[in-house]
Amino acid sequence: MLSRKRMLLSTTMVPLVVFAGVAMVGGVVTDGVSIKPAFAQCAPKKCNPCAAAKCNPCAAAKCNPCAAAKYNPCNPCAAAKCNPCNPCTAACGACSPCGAGKKCVVPRLQKAAICNPCAVAKCNPCNPCAAAKCNPCNPCAAAKCNPCNPCAAACGACNPCGAGGAEVTDAEAVAVYDCLLKELKAAYAKSDNDIALSYMSWPRYSKQAYLSGTHGNRYVQNYANAEARAYGAYEKAGTMPVGSAIAKDSFAVTADGKVTIGPLFLMEKMNAGFSPSSGDWRYTMIMPNGSVFGTTLGAGGAKVRFCAECHMSVTPDVDSMMFMPDEYRIK
Repeated sequence: MLSRKRMLLSTTMVPLVVFAGVAMVGGVVTDGVSIKPAFAQCAPKKCNPCAAAKCNPCAAAKCNPCAAAKYNPCNPCAAAKCNPCNPCTAACGACSPCGAGKKCVVPRLQKAAICNPCAVAKCNPCNPCAAAKCNPCNPCAAAKCNPCNPCAAACGACNPCGAGGAEVTDAEAVAVYDCLLKELKAAYAKSDNDIALSYMSWPRYSKQAYLSGTHGNRYVQNYANAEARAYGAYEKAGTMPVGSAIAKDSFAVTADGKVTIGPLFLMEKMNAGFSPSSGDWRYTMIMPNGSVFGTTLGAGGAKVRFCAECHMSVTPDVDSMMFMPDEYRIK
């Protein structure tokens, strides 16, 4: 477990986000196909979302969440490749708030997963994609706090607040980041945010990607623009001038060695009086599909309020900044 000191050594914070699990009532879902329960009679007065489409008074055929239609956007377990609600979709597609490295893996973990006897069999209780009936750890299970449910609180690679994932060696982290560079740049550029388009040309202040407990246990790198050149003095940086910007990209590694792209976390120093409650810093989180999760005093501002509150908790002489562990600093 990471020490509290290490968990706090980072530049930006992540808001707590909770994704509820998906309740599948009266049927079993296996590999994206819904098996409807057998009903002797239709019950037109009841709102049964799992009833056959023609018998379901509260959901049109095309929007029946338990329908077996392969491309039904209302079916959270549909097989559609771009369905962001499908926790079993491989590698989180382009339509998902999560991104995934197409070719980047950690061979050591990948090999270990292949040799894992619990990695196969549809009804194996160790298989996270087994039918709910067979498996209490089914990611489509209804339990809100199911630790195996990627939509549960602080669980799952697609949760901006709790990526979790496996720990890798420093050498593996370096290899993964080098492999992901082009994908990271392309992912965040979808947002058309000026910083997302340019941050990789800025000086980098972390020697390599390092594990950050305050960013959902993701691996991150720290960049700062020319106005924020004092950032390299770390705790002695003083108050940053208006126009200073700090960026932190991220990725996570699953237990079987697959790599997922995480959010891009940004801090921008604004004019005095912009937001006294955030120390006049504007916090923004950009998802790998280009969507803006939240920005201070902008769309989704409440979602990133926690970032400001946490950064404001440090001593005033470091101007709301938190820094990476000493061993990863470029000095």
